[in-house]
Amino acid sequence: MKITKSLLLFSLLFFHVQTVQTMGSNNGLPKEIFRHWVHSYEEDTREAKVFRPGNYNFPRSRGRFGFEIKENGEFVQYGIGPADRPARISGYWKAEGKDKINVYFEDKESASYAINIISCTEDVLMIKK
Repeated sequence: MKITKSLLLFSLLFFHVQTVQTMGSNNGLPKEIFRHWVHSYEEDTREAKVFRPGNYNFPRSRGRFGFEIKENGEFVQYGIGPADRPARISGYWKAEGKDKINVYFEDKESASYAINIISCTEDVLMIKK
């Protein structure tokens, strides 16, 4: 019985470590991508959504969508919740090449999606609409 429990625990731990290592693999993503980004919708173009770092001096707005991409594979989405209060959803990301990030959420009610990078510098992130 103890051997079975130990084997099961070891298997679960091994699977978790492998998943985290895979999720955080950056596959050549630009190093500047790893930060908190906020939608600067005033700057959007026909083809792209524009994001600025969280500390950017934005014009006044009722609320802004944003996200944070962490090097360890974590992803945090910041939305606008009820009564215009910030809503935070935790998840993780997986790179698919140097210009695509697939996002998955712990909350199964939140749909997964892809971020297709057009360009990324320290000051501006542009993604495909």
